[in-house]
Amino acid sequence: MQLTPKTAQEISTLQAGDLIQESQNILIITHYRPDGDAIGSSLALASSLQALGKSVCCLDRDETPDYLKFLERGYNHMHPSIPVGAESPDLIIALDCATIERLGHELVQSLPQVQCLVIDHHITNERYGDYLILDSQAAATGEILYGLLKDNDFPIPDQARDALYVAISTDTGSLQYSSSSVHTYQTMTDLVGLGADVAALNAQTYFNHSPRRLFILRECLQRFQIEHEGQVSFWAIPYAIQKEIGIQAGDTEGLMDLLRGVQGVRVCFTLEESASGTVRLSVRSKDEGVDVSQVCAHFGGGGHRMAAGAALEMPLEKCIKQVLEVVGESL
Repeated sequence: MQLTPKTAQEISTLQAGDLIQESQNILIITHYRPDGDAIGSSLALASSLQALGKSVCCLDRDETPDYLKFLERGYNHMHPSIPVGAESPDLIIALDCATIERLGHELVQSLPQVQCLVIDHHITNERYGDYLILDSQAAATGEILYGLLKDNDFPIPDQARDALYVAISTDTGSLQYSSSSVHTYQTMTDLVGLGADVAALNAQTYFNHSPRRLFILRECLQRFQIEHEGQVSFWAIPYAIQKEIGIQAGDTEGLMDLLRGVQGVRVCFTLEESASGTVRLSVRSKDEGVDVSQVCAHFGGGGHRMAAGAALEMPLEKCIKQVLEVVGESL
């Protein structure tokens, strides 16, 4: 296994299918603080490979966010660590993770020395692992994964179908973002053709949140600010507020769309302070001329031209000042 940047060999979906067929015990990993694309892709692949007769384990160190737990449907795919007594994996598949750092240091140190296949859609992917399927034109890793399953005639059980739908839907803002292409719409059409119940899946994904979400939204709106002559909107949430509310992973998912929707705004961002003091930066652009992946690269992060993120090791107020400076330069 080569978990160092720029070592991966790019392969086709058919070559990846052969690699999977040659393996029996497969470990699926993704980035910390998993979102809909990470969880959906992981569960979809696990469900398909299990139907192929493979032994599959997904590592979910940060736990599936509440709003996505319905996708698990009682299947025991997700584990915080490799189960005791489980056979050692002979293939690792990393999904939706552009950098080794986003996998997490502890996870990387614990991985067995076996072949690693990376499947991702982030243009800033650092090409780690042994093999790589990278399509930066895809709207979501779930979109790439559907192509892999289809190209290899792998089974797509109902759980995999629904998980792929949610993976793509959440990473495209319900197909609202510019990353959604004709191929993205065709993929979603195929999933509906396979029986995906769009109304039910959307209801469970977008209209089934904890009351915590409204409490954190109230705090976010109180901290809402506009800078750079109305071109930038943002809010910054201290850890103390999150602790008081009891915020959990996924509670703020999608709230940035409120910032993005402000008239005249070209770029928006959020800052969330963690218990350790690390500040999570998320940035979105409404203007093709502003590449926010470069904004986040300034802080050691990355992502897409219109959506990116980074982790900052500095006080929250200093983060606000520095991010505003870098965003201002990008306008």
